[in-house]
Amino acid sequence: MQSKLKSRVAILEKAIGKLPPPVLDRSPALLLASRLAAMGIERGPSESLADTTARAMGISVGELRAKLWLLAGRT
Repeated sequence: MQSKLKSRVAILEKAIGKLPPPVLDRSPALLLASRLAAMGIERGPSESLADTTARAMGISVGELRAKLWLLAGRT
C-alpha cells in the first residue's frame, strides 16, 4: 500500500509542478481546490476538500488524516 500511495503522490506532485505559480493572495484551501480542478478533479456537491483530496490520491479520508498527522510530527 505504501508504494501505491507514493506513486499516486508522485503523480500529483508532477501534475502540480506543471501548473502556473500560485497566486499569493488566495487562501490555501482555494489554491488546493483550484489545482485539483485544473487536473480534472472536481468537488462533488456534498464533498469536503479533504474528501476530494483523498479521492484524488486514491486513499480514504482516514488514511489522509493519518498521513497528515505523521507529516505534522504527531503519532
